[in-house]
Amino acid sequence: MLSLLFALPLSLPPETSEVPTEPLSDLQSALGAAMAQLQRLPDPPYYLAYAVTETDQLTLQGTNGSFAGNERSRGRVVDIDLRVGSMKLDNTHKIRDAAWFSEPERPGVRAPIADDPALLRNLLLRYTDDVYRSALRQLIKVRSNDVVKVEREDLSDDFSVATPVQDVVALPPLSVDEDAWKATLRQVSAIYLQYPAVQDSAVEITVQQERRWLVSNEGARIADGRNHLRLATWGTAIAADGMEVQVYDYVDGPSLEKMPDPKAIEAMVHGVAQRVTALLSAPLVEPYDGPAILRGRAAGVFFHEIFGHRIEGHRQKDEDEGQTFTSRVGQAILPTFLSVYDDPTLQNVGTVDLNGTYRYDDEGVPAQRVPLVEHGVLRNFLMGRAPVANFPTSNGHARRQPGFAPVPRQGNLLIQAETSVPYSKLREMLIVEIRKQKKPFGLIFDDISGGFTFTGRSTPNAFSVQPVTVWKVFADGRPDQLVRGVDLIGTPLTTFSRILAAGDDPEVFNGMCGAESGWVPVSAIAPSLLIQQVEVQRQDKMSDRPPLLPPPGVR
Repeated sequence: MLSLLFALPLSLPPETSEVPTEPLSDLQSALGAAMAQLQRLPDPPYYLAYAVTETDQLTLQGTNGSFAGNERSRGRVVDIDLRVGSMKLDNTHKIRDAAWFSEPERPGVRAPIADDPALLRNLLLRYTDDVYRSALRQLIKVRSNDVVKVEREDLSDDFSVATPVQDVVALPPLSVDEDAWKATLRQVSAIYLQYPAVQDSAVEITVQQERRWLVSNEGARIADGRNHLRLATWGTAIAADGMEVQVYDYVDGPSLEKMPDPKAIEAMVHGVAQRVTALLSAPLVEPYDGPAILRGRAAGVFFHEIFGHRIEGHRQKDEDEGQTFTSRVGQAILPTFLSVYDDPTLQNVGTVDLNGTYRYDDEGVPAQRVPLVEHGVLRNFLMGRAPVANFPTSNGHARRQPGFAPVPRQGNLLIQAETSVPYSKLREMLIVEIRKQKKPFGLIFDDISGGFTFTGRSTPNAFSVQPVTVWKVFADGRPDQLVRGVDLIGTPLTTFSRILAAGDDPEVFNGMCGAESGWVPVSAIAPSLLIQQVEVQRQDKMSDRPPLLPPPGVR
């Protein structure tokens, strides 16, 4: 997960009930002019799409009872997606054995904020010329590579037909009372002064409004957007052995009404400060393997990393990928009591708003609920418009950060248990498993900060998940012991085969996921899971001593 802790303030755009449509007409006009010129050339593009994404962001931050600053960021990014050749084989086709040197050029285009049709048209025509030339060069490499290499394992096309969508989606207005929030942030951030062990801390609110306009030569015309707010607080300290301890807590939502009130924020701050203080004196865990429980949020990140990235469609076609599940459609890969879906159309689970919600993907295809695993059996992959064997069409999962080419990505990943037990029963089952394996203890992973995974063939197909709060659980009845300094590691197939049971307590993890197409907002929803055997290793740490002087302002 990426937590953006830099400050960016905002007076958001004028209040409006929908995304302005004027840029759609400007984009359509420029696209028509570009296609009219390019169609006269020997190798004209068969597909051209323009997208403009405008982001307006504000972050207000308080620290140690003071207002730490506000800063505004506003800008527009233009994406030009152009394909030459044919749907069967085009310039986006991967060049085998070329590594990073085969990556097609993609200009970073920043557009003026002002709605100036002539200025936007000139900018688009200039950069479309560059993109077209680059695409032609790439197509020559693709065709040559296809001749000199062995036949591809997956002979599916490079692009598929999709029904063009025309829609303008309402975007609720956002307005921020900066003075009121500054006062709140001063008040709640002062709480950290009560905890001298916390060496650095902040409380901040980030308000972001994103507007997007997309057109294509197929007839797509979409104007939509996204409001996103995050109230976050964090505290850090350095333990006696040099390890940095950090705890981060947050609430996400689409409107200011979904943000916590001052009393709830105060409780968040106290909780973070208390956990940082407790972790400083918690013992380190040595490398270990044995039974464990992953609480809901930890289980969500666990599935996002070890499962979600491996069922993204483009990884099934790329022969440099590990292709863990490519040939296992119709086979059992999880216990029969587990099913997995990805549903970007889902807006919330209970009272928690989901970060991975969207209406249309970045190829203009409507988002869809995709059943990935049903009763343990793999059924589908997450697909964009690039087909893979036996999956010829998109299911609305092509996503990107503005400035990148879209590829299939996760949205809202849901892990559902057909049979489950109360958490208290799951804990009893953990103790039984500890005794059965004759282990000195088991582990409970309460909270997690994020993780990463390797999916390619040139690296071990492993994952690493970074827990924040981990407890030792003893079979002899001793109280649980808080510990620190561990990373949860492993390989997917082995770990999946050791899931024993699930709780009835699903929780939501909201975050940002980084991959080939940049950073995109995601959610993972999962119940607590009992796993027969996990492996942990020592966490990376620094060697700096803790501060020699007492914290300023602490008496």
